[in-house]
Amino acid sequence: RCGLMLTIATNLLLWLLAVTNDSIHEEIESQLRDVEQRLAGKAPLPHIPILDWPLGRQQTVSCTCPNTTACKVFQKGYILLYPFNTEFYLVCCSMLYVMWKNVGRRISHHHDSHIKHKFKLQGVVFGPLLGAAAVMIGICVFMMYQIQATGSAPNRQVFVMYYSYYIVLLPLMSAASVIGTIIHALEKKDLDTLKNPTRSLDVILLMGAALGQIGMSYFSIVAIVATNPRDLLNSLILSYSVLLIFQHITQNVFIIDGLHRRPFVEAEELKEEGNHEAHNQRRVSVLELGQEIRRVSLSYIHTYSHLSWKRKALREISFFLVLCNIIVSI
Repeated sequence: RCGLMLTIATNLLLWLLAVTNDSIHEEIESQLRDVEQRLAGKAPLPHIPILDWPLGRQQTVSCTCPNTTACKVFQKGYILLYPFNTEFYLVCCSMLYVMWKNVGRRISHHHDSHIKHKFKLQGVVFGPLLGAAAVMIGICVFMMYQIQATGSAPNRQVFVMYYSYYIVLLPLMSAASVIGTIIHALEKKDLDTLKNPTRSLDVILLMGAALGQIGMSYFSIVAIVATNPRDLLNSLILSYSVLLIFQHITQNVFIIDGLHRRPFVEAEELKEEGNHEAHNQRRVSVLELGQEIRRVSLSYIHTYSHLSWKRKALREISFFLVLCNIIVSI
């Protein structure tokens, strides 16, 4: 426990340093852009010492690399890959925390911990189709946005297209989350009240990540309302911020509600009954054992293929939200 907690603290410190370096880098770039705009056409830009992010050394703005193309590739590539380095420490902290909570933990024998749940796509059609369409359209919008927004003269229409895509996608995700929450309530399954460190950590991470997004959207709403909310682009950004807050709330409610529901174990119960009957027969031949296994397998397939419309709808909604969250994170 002591070693795990020390490793958790070290990873938290590294994650905090990575986030701080990222913020400092963005602030320095913002200040350099202001200086360039003020001195444009008046005087040459002086050599301003900046932080060689994130190594901590100082260098000048002018690049002394002889091959500027390769230099830009490595510079931009490092910046684009940097968030993965930041998230790595956070994921390590999460997994180490679960390990720390599980040290010395005893699970009661009547707990269904031996059940292995697998993510299967049998019978799931509409969720993957809608999600794939959202991903393909999102990739096209993202590529057009990157090409136009990083150019010398960004086009205003590309920002309108970018936020319009989100204004269409976010209500769909919110509606899917609300429908999934209603289906959870209609199922009337018992809540799983047993202590589970992994589930508790999932809930904390979900709420923490949502608070960050909700805070940023709230600040955007305040800034737009205080300036010019009637402008077309500002109206789109305002709608996007409001919809993002609503989407995070509904999706987190759907996920947390699903995490605390007891698993669907009808097929597993049939399997356990079959195993129990097989164990009761002290002297059973190999042929009879094979027939018993075949009977349990057929009953499992029959139960799986005859899932209720609620279970099928939840599978469709879950897969649709998975693909939508992937494109939104990109």
